[in-house]
Amino acid sequence: MDHQYPPKTDLPDNPQESFPAAAGMQPETNQGYAYQENKRDYKHSGPGIASFVIALVTVIGYAISFVYAGMQASSILSSSNDVINDSSQAIMLLGLTVLILAAVNVAGAVVGIIGLTLRRRKKVFAIIGTVINAVILLLFMLMIATVLVNAGA
Repeated sequence: MDHQYPPKTDLPDNPQESFPAAAGMQPETNQGYAYQENKRDYKHSGPGIASFVIALVTVIGYAISFVYAGMQASSILSSSNDVINDSSQAIMLLGLTVLILAAVNVAGAVVGIIGLTLRRRKKVFAIIGTVINAVILLLFMLMIATVLVNAGA
C-alpha cells in the first residue's frame, strides 16, 4: 500500500483562492494562516454595562421621587394645617433627591465615556448608558435654566 500520513492535498499556488479572507482567515507572509478576530467574539465593556445600570437606576429614582413629591403635594393641598412646614419638607426632599441623582448621572456619563474608549469591547451598553445619562443631564440643566429664568420674572 502506498499511503502517506498526513495525506497529500492539492493546494493552489495562491492561498487566497482556497481560503478567502471573508471566511475568517487572513493570510500571513510565509507563515500559514492566522485567525482573524471577529467583532462578535468581543465581550461587553464593563464600564458600559455600569453606565447603563446607573442610567436605569437614576430613571427609576427620578420616577419614585416625583411620584412621592406629587403624593406629598396632594396631601398638603387637601389639608390646610401647617402648609408651609409640610411643603418645605417635601420640596427640600425633592430638591435633594434630584441633586443626588444628577450627581450619579454625571458619574454614569463619565463611566459610559470610559466604556466607549475601550478597545476590543462591544460598545452597545456604553452608547445606551451614555445617551440616557446625557439626556437626563440635559433635561436637568434645562429645568435649572427654566427655574432661574422664571425666578427673575
